[in-house]
Amino acid sequence: YDAIRRRGWDDFTIQTHAVDERHTLLVDGHTTDGGAGRLLELVVRRDRLRVDGFDRTWEVLTIDWLGLRNPRGRFTAERMRLPGQDMPGLGVGERVLELLYRVVDRLGLDGLLTVAEYFHNAVLYSRELVYVDPWYRGQLLALEALLFEREALGFAEAAWAVHWGHVRGPDDAALAWRGEAMVHAREPTLRAHLAARAHAERAEEIASHLRYTLARSEHDERWSRERDAFVGDPPA
Repeated sequence: YDAIRRRGWDDFTIQTHAVDERHTLLVDGHTTDGGAGRLLELVVRRDRLRVDGFDRTWEVLTIDWLGLRNPRGRFTAERMRLPGQDMPGLGVGERVLELLYRVVDRLGLDGLLTVAEYFHNAVLYSRELVYVDPWYRGQLLALEALLFEREALGFAEAAWAVHWGHVRGPDDAALAWRGEAMVHAREPTLRAHLAARAHAERAEEIASHLRYTLARSEHDERWSRERDAFVGDPPA
């Protein structure tokens, strides 16, 4: 609450809904000049995770949807609009994840699971969550190496490059982003498996064999034409 208040919001209204195993949390806020808006939308459910090589499953909390929005915010050159955003974020994502880790702990679950809808979501989640399948972990490493290191793109520009289909595979086909399960593990066996050197080495091996390229001239032309729309007030 204190972090959201520092962004100009107060007088919060909370709604919760439970339908079978799916639970929803909605938080609305108000500003001192009478403004109102939806700030947080969270949908989670209990789920079971199966991992190749194990004859058991793990009980996890799956994030089906997480939206953090600042209706009175402005996109800036430092925080441009990203794919899927209709308004700036609240800047409290790490706090919400920490809250969910505590939920997992209190419920005695084995971990927290989510699927990144966009490339930039996966980059942010990968700071704390690990892909269950090392192939997709390797893919993310390969894309980061291409866009951030070799092509030296900024975060927003890289996000739009993937979204626009400017990243190409070996056959010059546009990369179609596909989110896959990423987990913050609590249970020791699952945590050890995802943190194992073998898992990381397999991802690095996959990354070394993926040959992605950026259609640079096509991307530069579109970025030059559209980037100004990613700064300022949210689109109407």
